[in-house]
Amino acid sequence: MTVTGEKPPFFPAERSCPFSEPPKYAEFREAGGLHKVTIWNGTQHWLATRHADIRAVLSSPSFSADVRHPDFPLVHSNQAEHEGGIFLRLDDPEHARLRQMLTREFSVKRTQAMRGELLKITDELIDAMLAKGGPVDLIQDFALPMPSRAICAILGVPYEDHDVFQQHANAGTDLDVSYEERDRALRTAFDYYSSLIERKRRDPGDDMTSRLITDHEGPDGFAPEMMPVLVGILVGAGHETTANMLGLGTVALLLNPDQRDRLREHPELAASTAEEMLRYWSIVSTDPRRVALEDVEIGGQLVRKGEGVIVSLIAGNRDSRAFGAGEGECPADQLDVGRNARHHVAFGFGSHQCLGQNLARVEMQVAWPRLFERIPTLRLAVPAEDLPFKKNSIVYGLKSLPVEW
Repeated sequence: MTVTGEKPPFFPAERSCPFSEPPKYAEFREAGGLHKVTIWNGTQHWLATRHADIRAVLSSPSFSADVRHPDFPLVHSNQAEHEGGIFLRLDDPEHARLRQMLTREFSVKRTQAMRGELLKITDELIDAMLAKGGPVDLIQDFALPMPSRAICAILGVPYEDHDVFQQHANAGTDLDVSYEERDRALRTAFDYYSSLIERKRRDPGDDMTSRLITDHEGPDGFAPEMMPVLVGILVGAGHETTANMLGLGTVALLLNPDQRDRLREHPELAASTAEEMLRYWSIVSTDPRRVALEDVEIGGQLVRKGEGVIVSLIAGNRDSRAFGAGEGECPADQLDVGRNARHHVAFGFGSHQCLGQNLARVEMQVAWPRLFERIPTLRLAVPAEDLPFKKNSIVYGLKSLPVEW
């Protein structure tokens, strides 16, 4: 939807404080209703900022997630070309039918069974950091390899090829990357995953990629030409988001020593700590996005057929109506590792919510308690104000995290 006259504020806005939501989003949320924003290509769309409104948008069949829709509010110029037709950009019932073929691999039972292996990976990475001696970059030495090794093991992707899929993830999430650079990185990744899948067809293993090819490739499942895209997305989503969460959560615990000590003294708080970190950081900065398939009212605002709606997860997850502060509760802009925050929308909401959320939860539940148990003197090696946060990315995080002990 394009509107003439003075343009509404630009989306996505920067966080003026790296630990807070953009002030404009908070202003919109407290004013109530939906508000117009302008995106990269000059088109204008509605922004939902209240927790209840976000859940209403993401659970309504009146909105489409299909990036091929001519009025869809695209994140960047490559999106329709590179994501059109993949299952997570389809609408139900086709989306649900294809998603069901993947959910067993990321079930609560399967991911809980990985705790031992995740703890082993965590200990190996901590051993390597201790042997190296500080300062180290916690992102490169811990936060990134931990979920990367896990998703590679699940999918049967050689971890030694991590440079390929890391470049793919960087190009896919950095909004400052040019169309040509992003296209080049995605084509390189497509070639890599095409070769991997051909090897799996010839010599299948005990891994998710092999099972997808054997059980779900074909006319009733995933088209062969979509398989490299699918595996690439699963690898990227399986490591990039959790890696950023591990880095940001570590910073939050270092800067809130009372919460860090609370977790260390009460490891049973690992699950609520993970949920609170997901709520507090809400690292997906630009999504989810939808386009209205019919006229629908959200938060008192009539959204016309063909109008786009973007939701701000960080604004919704800082909504005091959903997360405090009642008597004895921390305000929603403060960290509380004991908070009951499971109803956050960090993984989205409705049928399109994050497929790998069970795995991400277990990874965080394992990583933070073990890290602070084994390195209780862990501290920042640079002033907090010098930490390099990602300024213009689909996924919020840190470029590096220098620590010592």
